Amino acid sequence: MMNFCMAGIDHSRATVEYRELFSFTKTAAAEAMRRVRAEFGAEGCAIIATCNRTELWIDWGEKPARDPYEILCALKGVIPEDYRELCIQRNGEQALDHLLELACGMKSRVFGEDQIITQVGAALDEARACGCADAVLERLFRTAVTAAKRVKTTVRLAPVGSSVALRVVELLRELRAGLAGLRCLVIGNGEMGRLTAGVLVEQGCDVKMTLRRYKTGEVVIPPGCRAIPYEERLDEIARADVVVSATASPHHTLRYEEIFPRLDGSPKLFFDLAVPRDISSRLSGAPGVSLYDIDSLGAGCADEAQDAAMAAARGILGEYRREFEDWYYFRSLVPLVNEISTLAAIEITGRIHKTIERLDVDNREQEQLREAVEHASVRVVGKLLYGLRDNLERDRWEECVKSMEKAVKP
Repeated sequence: MMNFCMAGIDHSRATVEYRELFSFTKTAAAEAMRRVRAEFGAEGCAIIATCNRTELWIDWGEKPARDPYEILCALKGVIPEDYRELCIQRNGEQALDHLLELACGMKSRVFGEDQIITQVGAALDEARACGCADAVLERLFRTAVTAAKRVKTTVRLAPVGSSVALRVVELLRELRAGLAGLRCLVIGNGEMGRLTAGVLVEQGCDVKMTLRRYKTGEVVIPPGCRAIPYEERLDEIARADVVVSATASPHHTLRYEEIFPRLDGSPKLFFDLAVPRDISSRLSGAPGVSLYDIDSLGAGCADEAQDAAMAAARGILGEYRREFEDWYYFRSLVPLVNEISTLAAIEITGRIHKTIERLDVDNREQEQLREAVEHASVRVVGKLLYGLRDNLERDRWEECVKSMEKAVKP
């Protein structure tokens, strides 16, 4: 039985008000992963933290598994009984299937969106960076990303370009007669902010993007955008028609008390793409203001037109599922295969010992011959066993290996 599990909360079970209780910043996620290993004894740990979901993944190795939901609640300092119905746990094969479908966008609010592949890969990168990605989670997440990329290149799960950023544009088209010249302010220079700014520029919008003065490292401003200091965001809101906020802040960056005095009643659209939310929900009641959070931007789930595509995608995922299962269950038998190969080689060498001694060669050459025979025997027996693995069902192959163990052991 696979001894890894996950616990999480997502858009399908909880609104943003509850999801933000379980959200992690990048720094907090790294600290939490280290804590899971140090305090709870996990072999490996990873956290997927997006605007629509938080998932804690744990591999227990050979240790008894503990409740991942209880651990998640401990990390966030919340009472488990208060939110159990909003969260979900999966173990082993069920967790494997979930991650494969998740990476393909099958479980995203915007069905089939592409960003989740990067997010799953980033979760593995972060786990690696803090020393928390063990061999099982490493293989599991890499399998999910590889499978998702293959699905994306062979199956069309959703209209091209379906993503949260493009959903903002779709909604703007529904609400505005034209987008050319629309004054837009994008707050946040992360991946989501840059993506949204880029698609707004493509629509002919006049886009400004905030930058913090203490921002370190490479700063990327999408072509066509103008950068303004983050500290000027409040004054710029008064001039903007559209405000998009997508920061990684753990608290509100646009408070009602700061924004309301700058409103003049003219129509303004606010899009809050952050979790936890950047914008105070009180603004939704202000004159002229329309506020949309991440839950308001859902593009729906799969419909009947997607059934065939989903069947094809699941067929591909099934291949990767079996590949991972073979690796997972086979790895525990590798020491046994090596032992069988070594014991068989020793017996073969022993059977030809007298023949080698009768050869008209010196002792050094006899020893070299014995070593060559033993080495070749190890390789041949191992090759035969691996060949059986490729042609037998997993259970039959395991049974075969264990039978051979009995045959070669003294």
